[in-house]
Order: sequence, then C-alpha cells, then structure tokens
Amino acid sequence: MSSYSDTEQYRDCGDTPAARADLRQHTVTVVFQGHSPVAQSDAGQPAKYVGSMDLSQVMGALGLSLISVTPVEIQKRLWACIGFEEAGESLGDHPHLAMVYSDKDWLTQQNLHAAVQGALKGRRRVMVRIHSECILGDAFGSSMCDCGDQLRLSMDEMESKREGILIYLRQEGRGIGLRNKLDCLALQYGFDQGVKGHRRYSSDEANVAMGFDVDHRHYDVAARLMQALGIASTQLITGNPKKIADLEACGIKVEGALDLWTQGTSPRAMEEIQEKISRGYIYQR
Repeated sequence: MSSYSDTEQYRDCGDTPAARADLRQHTVTVVFQGHSPVAQSDAGQPAKYVGSMDLSQVMGALGLSLISVTPVEIQKRLWACIGFEEAGESLGDHPHLAMVYSDKDWLTQQNLHAAVQGALKGRRRVMVRIHSECILGDAFGSSMCDCGDQLRLSMDEMESKREGILIYLRQEGRGIGLRNKLDCLALQYGFDQGVKGHRRYSSDEANVAMGFDVDHRHYDVAARLMQALGIASTQLITGNPKKIADLEACGIKVEGALDLWTQGTSPRAMEEIQEKISRGYIYQR
C-alpha cells in the first residue's frame, strides 16, 4: 500500500495553498491500496473505496478541478476529452486537456464521467503522451520543431493500440508562455525588438538570453490526473528523462519509454533535437 497524505502528496507533486485548501474541504486523504484508490476521513474512520466517489470528487481530492468531459471526434475516431486545471488556479478558457482513447463506445454510455473514470483503471503499460502546448507546431505545422508530429503520431499510435491518453498541458514555450516564446523565436531568427542583430540564437540560447531557464515545465498535474484515472503503470511516449523522473517522484510507475518520429523532420527541427540530446534527452531514432 502507498499513501499520499495532505502533507506528503503535495510535497512531491506540487505544493500549493489552493490544493491544500481543496483537500481540507473534501476532508479526505487519498490512499492507493494496490491499484485501487481509497478514501480516509481526517478523523481516521475506516477507509471507504473511492469507487463511491465520482470523477470530480476523486480529482478534487488530488488537488484538481474537473471542468467538463465530452466525446470529441478527431479524424473520424471518438475520444473522450477531459478539461481540467489545478484547484484554485483558473486557466480561464484554456484548461489542460486529457484525451482518452479506449475500446468503449463513449456515445452509448449512460454516465460518461463514470465510463471515463473506469476506462483505464488498473491497466498496465497504458500508452501516455504528456504534451506541452506548442500552438505554432500543433496548429500551424511549424517546421521549427517536431511538436506537431509528436502530437499526431502519438494519437495515431494510441488508436492503433486501442488504448491511451494524451495529456495536453498549457505549458507553451517550455513553460514561459506564448508572449515570451515569440520574443525567443525572434532571437532565433536574429532579431531583438525588431532590430536585426549580429547573430542567431539557438532555442536554448534564446531562453537564457531572455533571462529564463532552458526548461520551466513540470508534470505533477499530469501525474495527479493519471492517479485519478487509476492507471497502474505507463509506457510513456517521450525522450525526456526529467519527465520520467517527475512522474516517478509522484508515484507513477513508468515501465518503458517510446520514441516516435517521422522521416520528414526538417533540418531546423533536427537542430533543436540535437540540442535536447546534448542536455540528456534519450532518443531511439
């Protein structure tokens, strides 16, 4: 049995006052007994299984707010889309998204929340892609990176396996936000405040020149969402060892990592990939 108390869980997986307040409001501690979440009252009463708690309550106990669940058709295939955010930290009209693929027919479910909650419960080696938002790559097909390719290839792979979850986190620009990312992109093309400079910066160099770390992302929110869905272990689609380490620190069992790529990766995107390799990324390509 492993447990995450009010103190222990948020020390490992994102310690926020809002998350703690949310836990106190629910007066529950989430305990994992095998692969089954258990709820215990603060008064130490006998545990009851979270099976009696709905998806919103389980997520609330883990410091997350459920916004909505809906079927979504993507390339003629039905996914279940979960909109969520950290409790007390509104993302406005841009919540995190979790796209769940399963052999369930989402349209025939009498209780969609319950169906999504149970779809991956107790499953091992569930294919998971934690994808940080990249609007230029994901939506516009920018060839400066392979983000759009990673997004589409991951979803294709999940469809072929008939199972998986893509967690789309609002961490644009490796966590620095779109405004700052645009300035970093300008530096990469040799422009500073619109003025042509003497050199072009690499992706990593641009972040540092703007006063940021190379990578500001964290993945504890994704870990908590995976815990809410009761996933026993995952095969993670990534080459990023920090992502694996962050999940494992939050109690997620990562049984393997998978690298997906296309032969059509642009020379500019390959330069960024080489930068990632130089700081520890592990690719199989």
